[in-house]
Amino acid sequence: MLSMSDLKSIGRTGRGRFVYKFALVGATGAVVNLAVLWFLTEHVHIYYVISALIAIESSIVWNFFLNTKATFNYDFMDMGALFSAMFRYHIISFAGMLINLSVLFALTEGAKIHYLAAESLAILIVFVFNYLSSTNYVWHNPG
Repeated sequence: MLSMSDLKSIGRTGRGRFVYKFALVGATGAVVNLAVLWFLTEHVHIYYVISALIAIESSIVWNFFLNTKATFNYDFMDMGALFSAMFRYHIISFAGMLINLSVLFALTEGAKIHYLAAESLAILIVFVFNYLSSTNYVWHNPG
């Protein structure tokens, strides 16, 4: 079992540092996602699955820009490289979105879990997929 000092050491060095920062950015993206989902569903009265699509897209854009700077301190050579990376991130995020929406719908409709709790679980499930895909396909050599 890892001790707290082991976890802190992993968080400061190597790939673990990126996981830690990616998770922090992801947490802020989760707040964006859940806030937009709640607002659109409860106040604009949009069906929760449609609200989730909009909320996920909001968090995708939020996470892309924060991860580019805050997590990986990545500088794109030009606007073309930036847009190319954003396109790749959206391709990856689309797969994550499909997983997310499937889990959201299954938990909300099948297990009768409140849509916000179901979305929170879906976000956690998709996190590992998003991290591994993003670091291997979008930000190839962070730094």
